[in-house]
Amino acid sequence: MGLIFRTIVPTLTTPHNSMMSLSIGPISLPFDRLLLLICLAIAFIVGAVAAKKDKTSVDGRIAGIFIIALIAARISFVIQYWQEFQGNVWAMMDIRDGGFDGLTAIVIGFIALIGFVWKQAKGRQAMLKGVMAGVTVWGLTTVSLWAIKDTSQQLPHIMVKQLGGSTVNLSEVEHGKPRVINLWATWCPPCRREMPVLEEAQQTMDDIGFVFVNQGEHSAIIEQYLQQETLLLDNVLADTAGSLGYQVGSRALPTTLFVNGQGQLVDAHLGELSKASLKAKLKKLIDKEQENTN
Repeated sequence: MGLIFRTIVPTLTTPHNSMMSLSIGPISLPFDRLLLLICLAIAFIVGAVAAKKDKTSVDGRIAGIFIIALIAARISFVIQYWQEFQGNVWAMMDIRDGGFDGLTAIVIGFIALIGFVWKQAKGRQAMLKGVMAGVTVWGLTTVSLWAIKDTSQQLPHIMVKQLGGSTVNLSEVEHGKPRVINLWATWCPPCRREMPVLEEAQQTMDDIGFVFVNQGEHSAIIEQYLQQETLLLDNVLADTAGSLGYQVGSRALPTTLFVNGQGQLVDAHLGELSKASLKAKLKKLIDKEQENTN
């Protein structure tokens, strides 16, 4: 057990018997974002109950802290990867790529909490109780998952088809390299949007193996799509049974796995990757690879 990924704050995902995402009909929500929403809901509920005594409401203040922390975390991420965002205002605001700086969110959130507590005495204790309840649930859940994680989780050994028709073991594709393994489908809009970003990275980064594992579609459909979009991709494979998504516990597309040179799953990203979020993930993968070789 043990894929680790980040959005605003870090949490742990687990394959096989656990989920990287929760699917309800056509909607899939990454587990880390689901946990964050649950903790926010707990903060609202505890704060509302505690505020009844003072006949006031603290929901707005709790929401304000969250929004301030969220904006600050995004701004920090944009600054760190300014080269990738420069000249593209929409990309800066498009938070679907999951680009947030966790440390900034925590620091600014704490400062915002102090500010609200200092300025508004009425409902102060209720707000503190609500925020602490949410933070405590998040912290205990994260620490518990971290305590049981197994950092040696290997890339699943599944057989996939090359577009030429022959089968290959996924774990053998680009074996020995750090790898980026993208789970995608031609009908998936965010998959289509992120594909040029991954194509560019594959063409410019020889030391990283990029593998594209289509989920649930046949080779003819995949080949037709690649030709229509004039995508020049290596290592495009067909997983017609969707086995990889099942094995890693994610029904959401796109899902991108980050694998070190020893074949261990060290990180994952659910949802669309931008140039900036991919660069951040690759930096983390390369840093971990260097730690293993030193």
